[in-house]
Amino acid sequence: MTSGRTTRPSCVLFDADVVIAAHELGIWHWLVRNYRVLVPSVVVHEALFFRTRAGERVDINLPALVKTGEIEELAAGVEDIAKVYSYFDAWFADTIHAGETEGLALVLTDRATGAMYCCGDARAIQALAMLGLGDCGVSLESLLGGKKPRGRLELQFTEGYFRRNLDIGRENRITGTGLAKGLLD
Repeated sequence: MTSGRTTRPSCVLFDADVVIAAHELGIWHWLVRNYRVLVPSVVVHEALFFRTRAGERVDINLPALVKTGEIEELAAGVEDIAKVYSYFDAWFADTIHAGETEGLALVLTDRATGAMYCCGDARAIQALAMLGLGDCGVSLESLLGGKKPRGRLELQFTEGYFRRNLDIGRENRITGTGLAKGLLD
């Protein structure tokens, strides 16, 4: 079981789903002001827009924020990404998107030194725990620390969802489910 944190992290590595949700909820600028924000290179070029409740498309321009220094872009090397894939069975690895894989690689290789990984995807959260890095993750709800967003926080960004998927990942690590054979032998 992950111990509860008494302090919030100062640096966070965001996945695309969190970037998009933060824009939808009107909390993106608050997050950028309150945290040092790192974004995997794939995500910088993947999180391009969101839709308002009325269905209006609103562009997200992460490259511009990188250029002004408001956020930082990190890129994992091919070897780093291959290292992540090497830990998992092909069927499990195929369920993790490119941006998530790069985020996991940045955490695994400590290229995102001091950053907590924030993602709302079940498989990526499980993979974090399966890599033995569950304590390097954080839910969006936890980052908000009680701040109320404009809309309702979706289940995938809640602390309960995050912890449940960490627990599944830890169990997978123990049983070897989804891991490359012989990894922990």
